[in-house]
Parts: sequence; C-alpha cells; structure tokens
Amino acid sequence: MITVSKLNFSYAHKNVLNGCDFRIGEGDFCAIIGPNGSGKTTLLKLIAGLMSPQSGRILLAGKDIAKMSVSERARTIAYVSQRQDVVFDFSVFDTILMGRNPYQGRWSEASAHDIEVVERVLEQTHLTDLRHRMLTELSGGEVQRVMIARAMAQETPLILLDEPLSNLDVAHEFQVMDILQQLNKQQYTTIVIVLHDFAFVNEYAHHTLLLKNGQIQSFGPTEEALSAPNIRQAFDLSECFDLDTRGNVFRIDNH
Repeated sequence: MITVSKLNFSYAHKNVLNGCDFRIGEGDFCAIIGPNGSGKTTLLKLIAGLMSPQSGRILLAGKDIAKMSVSERARTIAYVSQRQDVVFDFSVFDTILMGRNPYQGRWSEASAHDIEVVERVLEQTHLTDLRHRMLTELSGGEVQRVMIARAMAQETPLILLDEPLSNLDVAHEFQVMDILQQLNKQQYTTIVIVLHDFAFVNEYAHHTLLLKNGQIQSFGPTEEALSAPNIRQAFDLSECFDLDTRGNVFRIDNH
C-alpha cells in the first residue's frame, strides 16, 4: 500500500525527516511512535499528500502520490488531523456526509448510497443520538469522534490518523481503537496511526515505526520494534526508568 523511499523534509533550515525508507503492506495496522519533535506528524502529512518532500518518493499502491490528482487522493486516503478547529458550524450528520464529497459531482446532491453510508457510520461510531447536534455544541472528544466518522464515510482503502485519542476519555479511547480494528479486519482498510500510548500500540498495531530525530529507529512487527533497548534509545531513558512487558515506562528511582 505505502512505499517510502529516501524521504527528506525540512522546515526552513531544520531537518525534520532524514532518509526514511519503509513499506507498509495493504491491510496492515501500523503505529507511528516516537518522542515529541521526532517527525511523526510531518511524516503522516507527507503520506497524505498535504505537503511535498524536499527529496524522495512516496508511492501509494505503486503510484507516485505527487502525480495523483486531489480527487484521486481523496478516494484513496482519509486523513484525521490531531487538532480539530471548528471553523464552520455544521450538524454531525452533515459533517460526516462531507466524507462522501469525493464521489459526488460539484452540484450533485447526496445519493441514497451516500445516506446509507452515513447512517451506517453513525451507528458504528455510536454517534446516532448526536446526529442533529451542531459541532459547536459538542465536547472536544465528541468532535474528534465525528471527524473519525467522516474519514470512515470516505470509504478509502487507507486511513491516516494523527493522535486521534488525545481528546478522548478512556472508554472512548478503546471504542475508537476497536472501531478501527474492526475496519481493518472486516474491510481490510489499511490503518496508519500516530500514538503515544505503548499499551494501545502493543494491543492493536501489527507493525510499528519508531522515530527519533527524523530517522527510523526501528520498524517491524510491534513486539520487535518496541523492544526495551529500542525504546530506551529512542526516548533517552536513564537507568531511573524501567519497562514492563507491554513497553510501559515506570520510574524505579524516587530520588
């Protein structure tokens, strides 16, 4: 599904990604994890086609993303950003319906199939009771769930999510991850997700890409990529910290 080759990117004079090479297979569930400032969000935006690299290539199903039209990308990739700023106030239903835009003409109305997709996604994401609420009436966590639902309504083979759990309570964190897992298993949707919680990465991700200072620290099956030595090196953990078998970090020295 995704092939990244010799990818480099910088903001002004600061290198953010340096020579990244990896492949993510079709139907994979891949987590991207690493310290703050390691390039996770930038990498996700580059894969989404929202920015262009200084050098290197990104292929989606063998096609260079730089040569894909906006509409073609919209039918291939759904992207959920970390921040959800509500600029225009729409209902939950209408917001999710926007996910069907890539399949509609400029002036066409929603088809019966579009409505059917939105109804199904509302039920899957447990948002049916909020369907008529306006976005400004929702909590940050509820808005985040609506944006994930909109991405699901796009029915793309690839969904990219940048820390989608950041505004959710614990119950909804598991709910969202279960929904993504179900999409992955039942519809073979490729999921690439930036996370910071090792427990979720270990439980849901088939493969994990560990970044540090814009370079790939490790990449592979999650239990191998998130080995204790890899985590220690990526996060510069001192001997005051230890890791359990799920990669969770805890302090062992109180002084």
